[in-house]
Amino acid sequence: MVNSVRSRYPNEKILPREAPVFLLKLFLSLAVLAGAAEAAKRSVFLGALIIALPLTSMLSMAWLYWDTQDSARVAAFARDIFFLVPPSLLFFLPFLLEPRTHWPFWTNFGVGLAVMSGGMLLMRFLLK
Repeated sequence: MVNSVRSRYPNEKILPREAPVFLLKLFLSLAVLAGAAEAAKRSVFLGALIIALPLTSMLSMAWLYWDTQDSARVAAFARDIFFLVPPSLLFFLPFLLEPRTHWPFWTNFGVGLAVMSGGMLLMRFLLK
């Protein structure tokens, strides 16, 4: 299921006339991430709530549809996101165990990344 739709544009490049749209997408996407980080400084719960919302998925789906006008491609993208969310949650496991392990941040980050990657590879294998 993952990557089941091929690109309609084999040599996709940003053309000069598309640069303003690309910059708008970049700015709005970065604003969501920066806004969540700033909100977390004031309230950890509020920052987590913003990130827990599927804003990046929603933005990505809107950008994909804007660029391709291809509902089937967006549906396949949404399906793949749906199946990859559970293994992505494995990233947080070392942080949840930190009170017991007392690992430093970067160790938790690396272990979380490794566990999440393994879960995603397993999900990809299971979906084939």
